[in-house]
Amino acid sequence: MAKHALMSPSGAERWVNCAGSVPLSAELPDESSKYAEEGSCAHEVAALSLIQHTPAATFIGRSFHNTEVAEEMAEHVDFYVQSVRDYITDPTDDLHIEVAVPITPITGEPDAAGTADAVVLSYVNQEITIIDLKYGRGVRVQAEQNLQLILYALAVLGMYGVIVEWKSVRLVIVQPRAGGVSEWVIAVEALETYAKTLRLAADRVRQAQSDGPVGHLNPGPKQCMWCRAKGTCPALTAQVLEDVAAIPVATSTTEIAHLLPRLDMIEDWCKALRGEAERRLLAGIPVPGYKLVEGKRGNRAWDDPKQIEAVLKRMRLKTAQMYTLKVISPTTAEKVLKNQPKRWTKLQAHITQSAGPATVAPVSDPRPIFVPVVSSAEFQPITT
Repeated sequence: MAKHALMSPSGAERWVNCAGSVPLSAELPDESSKYAEEGSCAHEVAALSLIQHTPAATFIGRSFHNTEVAEEMAEHVDFYVQSVRDYITDPTDDLHIEVAVPITPITGEPDAAGTADAVVLSYVNQEITIIDLKYGRGVRVQAEQNLQLILYALAVLGMYGVIVEWKSVRLVIVQPRAGGVSEWVIAVEALETYAKTLRLAADRVRQAQSDGPVGHLNPGPKQCMWCRAKGTCPALTAQVLEDVAAIPVATSTTEIAHLLPRLDMIEDWCKALRGEAERRLLAGIPVPGYKLVEGKRGNRAWDDPKQIEAVLKRMRLKTAQMYTLKVISPTTAEKVLKNQPKRWTKLQAHITQSAGPATVAPVSDPRPIFVPVVSSAEFQPITT
């Protein structure tokens, strides 16, 4: 029976680049979060929608993985489902959903497997398409050279390689809330280079498991981003302290450019360190000089809105005092009028949207360069 892999496809960027992260995080609790549960819910709905040939809206109100399916999620899942169907271009194409793919031939870990969200076998084009749903909105994921999908591709080729002499593999990331669709096509023979890289990385992991993590830790932005051990990693701590100590009082433009790539890793380390302190205190482990206190309370709310409504009516409050009324937003209007395109078109001409603020990004970011727009109102006439 397949098990959850220590060298999992989803963690490939981590263990390929930092072998020591595997033994270092092995004993740490794999704590879930509302974001992880939300992603699991979206995946569940997506699979059911594809298997049952039904829109995601069918599942609104139902709960999966402690998350209730809302209208917004249904819309995003439908985007993914349609994207998957768009890759079926011939009646002979085969679609496989939630495919358990054995990765033992690549990593050497016994009975290890991953799960590919969707796999399309195109016999006519001699191409395999592997599609992965990313429900997060914070970090945009690209398909090009994506180690998770490459590991899936190698595993899928091992499963279906005897059926057809496949020529290419198309790797696809569908991220409805951050960037849409990203894809990358690679020839089957070119995948062998990546297979060698993954096998060598797996060998390094086994060595780290034998020696212990120290000496096999290699902190970096990609490998540390989702590592559960970054709050206790001695190599990352040393790297962060070294980077911070190297910051001069007066930074030149060149020094700023050198330090910018390290900021995310430093900030992530700070968050992880606070999280580790909280985890230990919750477990009853003393952290000298610190304790747990109640944080900021949530917004006040009525325990029974219907009952409060009746009470306010008995108080003879006016309607304007009891209720807050405002025109629906463009987003809500679009949903209400989605089946009435003529009416929606009339409203579109009256929609305004402020431009997003400038934000710093590496030159590899696919977004165009931000050009500030300066209005004439910002200039004052020069009087002589």
